[in-house]
Amino acid sequence: MEIVVFGLNHKKAPIHIREKVSFKESQKEDSYKILKKSKFIREFLILSTCNRSEIIAVVSDIEKGINEIKNFYIRFFDLDLDYIEKYFYEKIYDCAVKHVFNVAAGLDSLVIGEDQILGQLREAHEFSIDKKATGPVLNKLIREAITTAKKIKRETKISENSLSISSIAVKFVEKIFDNLTNKKVLVIGVGKMSRIAIENLIYKGVKEIYVTNRTKGHAVDLSKKYREISVIDFKDRYKMIDKVDIIISSTSAPHYVLKKDEFIKHYKKAKKICIVDIALPRDVEPKIGELDGISLFELDELKGVADENYKLRVEAAKVAFHIIAQDCIKFKNWYNCLPVFPVIEELKNYTSSIVNKELESFMKKINHLDKKEKEQIILFTNSLAKKLFKKPLLELKRAGENMEGKLYARITRELFGLSEKIK
Repeated sequence: MEIVVFGLNHKKAPIHIREKVSFKESQKEDSYKILKKSKFIREFLILSTCNRSEIIAVVSDIEKGINEIKNFYIRFFDLDLDYIEKYFYEKIYDCAVKHVFNVAAGLDSLVIGEDQILGQLREAHEFSIDKKATGPVLNKLIREAITTAKKIKRETKISENSLSISSIAVKFVEKIFDNLTNKKVLVIGVGKMSRIAIENLIYKGVKEIYVTNRTKGHAVDLSKKYREISVIDFKDRYKMIDKVDIIISSTSAPHYVLKKDEFIKHYKKAKKICIVDIALPRDVEPKIGELDGISLFELDELKGVADENYKLRVEAAKVAFHIIAQDCIKFKNWYNCLPVFPVIEELKNYTSSIVNKELESFMKKINHLDKKEKEQIILFTNSLAKKLFKKPLLELKRAGENMEGKLYARITRELFGLSEKIK
């Protein structure tokens, strides 16, 4: 048996290709039923996200197993093989194992070190377990990969340096206000950047967020999703200045949506307000930042932090790759020992059966001894047997790690007649 990975991701396949092979929730049941009928796929897991669609599997025959997975994709999604084949990749042996570890740690993601993929992998694994599609090999692989990913995030802090401009915007706000839970926020614009900023603000405990947009309906739609949001008319945005502590603006307007002359009419002198302008072209007239009490942050400042954070993530990734290399070796050692694990158990059982049989016979001859003396004899005999077989057991494991497990397992069975005694 061997571990393989087959599929495609954002590195080679554009979004219109990834969409073609994305497993919808309604398709998962059928896909698992089909793959479970395979002759050569022993265990498998489907990992389908917006950036990847791949099947991690244990196959009895590499070439035939991969062909079955490829043909499954073609038939299940009704694809043109000649058109789609160039986007697929296949990974086998150590490359497959390393790939799974990299995916779990977010090192194979569009945004290096992102957290979401770890949860997606865990959910995919749980679904696969529920469908009885995984077994001892994939369960071990996925759990070890998840454990390593957590270790990487803990030791390298790779995910702590945000690359999202909106997330960084909220961090800039936190520099001005240590605690955001009692702060009121005005968000101008309801595009993707604003939405991410709103989610971050709510996560930080903000309970009052006023949202305004030229198209009011878009703001109303957003307010239905978050109870913390109240919608105001765009023309009333200046009226909110004396009521809020934070302003985040991200529109596509070709001119300023906050101008100094109008701003100062509603601004309480020296009131502490943090303004983050993440629009291009800028939404906030720069002169507003010169007012006492106003802290104005613009896109270039945020972009500079994002660039620096990216460098930090790249450095963290170097450490992460080293951790993964070490943990992949541990997993491969375990995997290579699979042929000898049953023999080790058989040898232990064989030893135990002989010891128990001999002790049972010997105990009949030493009835004159008291209970404590008999217990000491039993303890000594079991300890001696363990010590005698310690070296052979260690050699079996070493042979497994050196990929000689099948050979040593066969020889051990022949030497001790295990195939005859233990069925």
